[in-house]
Amino acid sequence: MIPKSKNDYDLLKKLSFLILILSIFSMPVNAEKTDNFTLQNNSGLNFEDGYYKLEVSEISIDSPRQVKVNLIFGNKKKPITLREGDTLESDPFYIIKLKLISINQEMARITIEYPEDWTKLEKYDVEISVVDEKIPHIVLTKSADKTTLNKGDIVEFKINLENTGNGTAYNLSLDEKLPQGFARAPGSSFPPVLQDELKAGDRLELLFALKAVESGSYNIEPTTIKYSSNSASKNALSNSLSVTVLDEKDEKSNLTTVITLDNNDILTGESVKVTVKITNNGNVSAESILVEGAIPEGMEVKEGDLRQVYKKIDPAESEEYLATLKAVEPGNYSIILKTSYSDDSTGFSANSDSIIVKENKKDYLYILVPAIIIIAVIVLFIIKRHREYSF
Repeated sequence: MIPKSKNDYDLLKKLSFLILILSIFSMPVNAEKTDNFTLQNNSGLNFEDGYYKLEVSEISIDSPRQVKVNLIFGNKKKPITLREGDTLESDPFYIIKLKLISINQEMARITIEYPEDWTKLEKYDVEISVVDEKIPHIVLTKSADKTTLNKGDIVEFKINLENTGNGTAYNLSLDEKLPQGFARAPGSSFPPVLQDELKAGDRLELLFALKAVESGSYNIEPTTIKYSSNSASKNALSNSLSVTVLDEKDEKSNLTTVITLDNNDILTGESVKVTVKITNNGNVSAESILVEGAIPEGMEVKEGDLRQVYKKIDPAESEEYLATLKAVEPGNYSIILKTSYSDDSTGFSANSDSIIVKENKKDYLYILVPAIIIIAVIVLFIIKRHREYSF
């Protein structure tokens, strides 16, 4: 119908608006359906063949009592939290309503209002993604700087720790027993101090020293390290060690002095060469060595000196010196020397063989012949003078 006047046009306009309003209210309204569902943690509901989903991710009975839910719409995901008694209408889930009715430690009871024409709802278990746990693994090795030692010696032990796992080891503690036959060494900490944690791939070295106080064969027990990860406590055990302790050695120097003569049967005026040899027969060095002695009466030093001083003579080493003595008077003589050193401050004596000195008769002829000649010359001179004056 074509309006013929302005009034006809206004009437047509009002009729069109009325028809539009009536058509809107006459549109069919989707019916809603309400169900109660009991869901455990990590379980869900599948709407419309999986296009809509509701998944329970966490149930908490601590105050406030609540449940965490993931709402999934197509490829979108929205986490929400429902407290007991809460009602939720959440975009894009405006077409459903959620209400948390009750909750306990294992499950939550939820009222869900959804379109009646939706396909049948299905429960399912939510697949939990497995995350590799970071697990530490400590390896221990134990060693000693020597496994055979003397009583009174110090032995140093070394403990190497290595975390070969992929997680940090926490709350580390060490169990190390003091072995029989040993005591704590001065200046060493026993048991060694251990840090609280060891990260994956890290290494640690622990040192301690012990003093052997009893001889015998000993088994040094393994070292135990206790530690924990995020989920469990563990122990690490080292190897054991066998150590032998010998009786304590007499660590001392021991000197001997030997006096040798090149000739022990001489005449007065002749000389004898004296060789003095000092040897260390001990197992440590002798120090501050002094060799001295008086020259026998009837003899005198022609060359060298019987007194000698040495700073040190090592084990199995010797020192040697020479002196020459001249016989002045006949007789039987012996050279006596006293040797003192660090391990024998009193000293000990060493004697040479006897030196027999005889009178050298040629010495008297050397004096007598010139004397006779002089006397004869004097007598002849007197006789000659006497004859001259007698005429």
